[in-house]
Amino acid sequence: MKNKMKCPECGKRAFDISVLPKEQIEIELKCPNCHRFVRIMCVAEMLMKAQKAG
Repeated sequence: MKNKMKCPECGKRAFDISVLPKEQIEIELKCPNCHRFVRIMCVAEMLMKAQKAG
């Protein structure tokens, strides 16, 4: 199952991660939505909430 990580700037999906690591890892990348360079901690708080269909 892929976990969707959200951008701290725009709140939209920034990238997917298969498994959350046990240690704290910070990833720096350019958000594909807002085009800003952001640092995202790979922790449960940064996961996107599941959306209901319909």
